[in-house]
Amino acid sequence: MDEGGEGGEKSSGGSSSASAGTSSTAGTAAGGTAGSANVEGGTGGVSGSSNTGAGGQPEPDRGGAAGAVIAGGAGAGGLSEAGSGGVGGDDAGGAGGAGSPPCPLQSGRITIGFNANNAEWVNNLQWLDSANNLIANVAASGGSSTCGDPPEFFGEAYGAPEGTTPLIVVAGSRSTAVACGSDVDIDSNAVSCSNVAQIPTHTEYHFYDGAKASQMRVTRTIGFDATPVFTNSGLRVWQPRVVLATWKNVIYPNAAGTAVTTKAALSCPGDCILPTDASWNGQWFADLADDGHAIIVRRDPAMTSAVSLTVNYDSYSSANLTSFIVLQPQLGWKAPITEVEYLCFADLTSWPQTERDAAVLPTWCGP
Repeated sequence: MDEGGEGGEKSSGGSSSASAGTSSTAGTAAGGTAGSANVEGGTGGVSGSSNTGAGGQPEPDRGGAAGAVIAGGAGAGGLSEAGSGGVGGDDAGGAGGAGSPPCPLQSGRITIGFNANNAEWVNNLQWLDSANNLIANVAASGGSSTCGDPPEFFGEAYGAPEGTTPLIVVAGSRSTAVACGSDVDIDSNAVSCSNVAQIPTHTEYHFYDGAKASQMRVTRTIGFDATPVFTNSGLRVWQPRVVLATWKNVIYPNAAGTAVTTKAALSCPGDCILPTDASWNGQWFADLADDGHAIIVRRDPAMTSAVSLTVNYDSYSSANLTSFIVLQPQLGWKAPITEVEYLCFADLTSWPQTERDAAVLPTWCGP
């Protein structure tokens, strides 16, 4: 994104606010056994509760809760604890972060961590591969700080091509997460860290066990309501930003779903936008590492809105930020939109090269 300032713009950083506690990384269990992630968020900020208003939209948050929610360890997942808040009071663009999960989170073979203040910022994402090796954190971030957030991080939502509006989940956004069972639910606070009203956003990360333990489902709803026509051609509703040094190449299937094209992320310093046509069927793409590990991102087949694909890398975060772009209607979005995507980790054991070359996805990847 290469953008500083609030909302990820290419400008100076935004104003600061009350800070919350530090985040931690989740523990994992080798060999796929049940791992514990007894993680406590930090203290700080002002504590309070977030209420739900009519129509399911969040009402103003009277104080941002501090602390991190970090979803369980590889294997059978683990317990996540919320951090403690500070002194009660009114929220002047204060911190978001963790809620209080009432039950353990079970996350299969995936370990995930979220920032203490901006709960939409995924700051740790790892996978226990077929050989029971925990791979390095794939989530990239970087750039100058806005209220303690980098302008480029895993999980953002903003316009495409870069430099266009809207800026929905970006540096300075504030939200609150609650983890329970197989889900992490994240709701935007009423205002950002600079006390600017936010478009209501809800994100759910859903995890699996059994045959699907190497995938997670991401559902994000953005509460558009008679919004103006934005300057973009489309919106990256959810952006999986991964470390470029490891995840160098992108593959995507042709229209017939019988072969793939390989493109180096480093060849796209700006958005290389590919429409749904004979060269891409609009269904999935995958980021590849030299060691055979793969991150497949598959769009739920129930999604019917038009999409393009963007291949791109950012220098601040040294990241590959290839993602789907949901195209903006001619008159703009006049009602909430929901996007559902699956992120599936694989290696050459679970997704052999012959299947990759033939554009055949693993049977367990997707709904």
